[in-house]
Amino acid sequence: MIIANSGPIISFARADYLYLLKETVKELIIPNAVFEDIVVKGRGKPGAEEVKEADWIKRKEAKDKNRVEKLAERLGEGESEAIVLAQELDAILLIDDSKARKEAERSGVECIGTLRILKEAKEMGLIERVKPILDRLRDSGLRIKNDLYFLFLESVEE
Repeated sequence: MIIANSGPIISFARADYLYLLKETVKELIIPNAVFEDIVVKGRGKPGAEEVKEADWIKRKEAKDKNRVEKLAERLGEGESEAIVLAQELDAILLIDDSKARKEAERSGVECIGTLRILKEAKEMGLIERVKPILDRLRDSGLRIKNDLYFLFLESVEE
């Protein structure tokens, strides 16, 4: 089971690769705050309609509101709710933001990011090469340091 923050979903949507995320994960759970961020606040932007209509993306609310509020003092609301929900469901968290990711890992939540999705898509035979897709993700706003970019491409033998 994978819980997602808005960042990776928006990145894939901006680059027109939301279908690749779907094919790789099969089902995604997002907290209400992430839905609000993408669909309501992001109305008219890439991913808004797709997320609203997607049957493979399910909404679920985190139960521990106090923990969400406490985390939201340091992180965004969507990130906070995603971390708490991942904890409550003992799920993997799909998140790219390094500050939020470190907080999640401190809380015992296993995290993956956009790069892991690309690697799995290649391993599953959904894509032949990662580099063109990663380049398009970067061109449409995904921030990734150059050293990580080259290390990752080397790790997938590209």
